[in-house]
Amino acid sequence: MINFDIMNIPDIIFGRDTEKRAGELMKEFGAAKVLIHHSGEPFVLPLVERIGGYLTEAGLEWVELGGVVPNPRLSKVYEGIELCRREHIDGVLAVGGGSVIDSSKGIACGTPYSGDVWDMYRMVAPVEERLVLGVVSTFAGTGSECSCASVVTNEKKQLKLSIDNQPIVRPDFCILNPELTYSVPALQTASGASDIMSHLIENYCTAVPDVYMNHEFLLAGMKTVLHQAPIAIAEPENYAARSALMATAPFAISGLLRLGLVGDWACHLMEHEMSTEWNIPHGLGLAIITPVWMRYVYERDVNLFAKLAVELFHIEYDYDDPARTARAGIDALSDWFCSLGMPKTIREYVKGDTSEATLWKMANRIDYAMEGHKVGCAFPITTQDVVNIYKLSL
Repeated sequence: MINFDIMNIPDIIFGRDTEKRAGELMKEFGAAKVLIHHSGEPFVLPLVERIGGYLTEAGLEWVELGGVVPNPRLSKVYEGIELCRREHIDGVLAVGGGSVIDSSKGIACGTPYSGDVWDMYRMVAPVEERLVLGVVSTFAGTGSECSCASVVTNEKKQLKLSIDNQPIVRPDFCILNPELTYSVPALQTASGASDIMSHLIENYCTAVPDVYMNHEFLLAGMKTVLHQAPIAIAEPENYAARSALMATAPFAISGLLRLGLVGDWACHLMEHEMSTEWNIPHGLGLAIITPVWMRYVYERDVNLFAKLAVELFHIEYDYDDPARTARAGIDALSDWFCSLGMPKTIREYVKGDTSEATLWKMANRIDYAMEGHKVGCAFPITTQDVVNIYKLSL
């Protein structure tokens, strides 16, 4: 895949060596003093040092803040906001994956806000302004580099909430160099691919009629991940495979592949509680819950799921029993997740409390925004349904 630039919101700067443009881009968007935000993991520190050099070359001052963990914490966002205010920082540059990007979004939005940034995650205060925000992505998965959302966990309240559907939250630009993902371990690569696949499936599962073109876009994305993820895991430095995943991730979540439709998204809300309760990687949790949810709801639109089985896994359509085709496709998807190294059940990964009381606690934390106290735009489900799905996932 050759280098390309997409000038959009955000600008997507794709290809080899594109991280060298980080300084000029932060300056172009108006930053003078930058916070480099990252995980602090050993593999990312040499990249952070190089990025700092590019900022200096562009005439920018910078400081850094590491320590972001998977399922990013509100406490780190607070720490970043305090640092930005103290140092008079006007730009945040995320160097990392989805967790670092989400934490950076919280810092960029919260710094100019006079109240508590948690208000934005509780959706009681809109985001009216933010600092300059750029991304150097090191991971293909969440698509946070292009999304208008930020998800963080409030450790004290044991709540995982998001600023969502607010365009101002999108970064000004994101730099996507597939070579920066070479060092991502196999399990994390698989988790990221599972996250991308789940985004595409969530969008594919829509109740909006007459979306043939949109479904074809989404199917193309799914076929790409289906084919390229195993290659990226087996050959970590395969540029073509890494490119395909890195290019698909932002399009799967940013809206470009779901024009004109509204997806379901119950799986993501259920998985957020799994990550909150057991601190499991988001994509890994989705690999478990997605096929179980599909088996739970597929009878509401058998043809939708049967088509997915035929298109993705070349399963022969059973005209006498389309439901058999749908089930076979769901089983094939579950097997594909497992082939990447993802667990099939919660207890394969989680050693903590999985009692029914815990499952009810998790289910009750979900925001049931749909009419009738339900969640899921295409196939609305109740709290009892959520608990049932959790049980079936154990």
